[in-house]
Amino acid sequence: MLTAAQIGTIGEVHATEWLKAKGFSCTRNTKLPGATDIEANGNPTSLLVQVKTAVWPSLAASLTEEERKAIVARANRNGRQAWLARLQINNKGGLVGDIVWHKLN
Repeated sequence: MLTAAQIGTIGEVHATEWLKAKGFSCTRNTKLPGATDIEANGNPTSLLVQVKTAVWPSLAASLTEEERKAIVARANRNGRQAWLARLQINNKGGLVGDIVWHKLN
């Protein structure tokens, strides 16, 4: 059984791999203020990404209003786009379906 921390980390890894395949360089677990799991730098676009992950068949949570406001404010201060990535994994950590991306600002 995966722990909540493992589920979150696995989701971040899947989202990071997706972004890297699209040409972004990524930093995970930035530990900076605001709800940000990944900073992704591309040319010319830079993103702040919050990742929400669930084990299938559960659905990944959405952001709370406070999380949404925090990531959007931080992205706006830094000239970046704020995004939410929602995904499902199986009990072994494999991606189930596609990552669903939502632009927040």
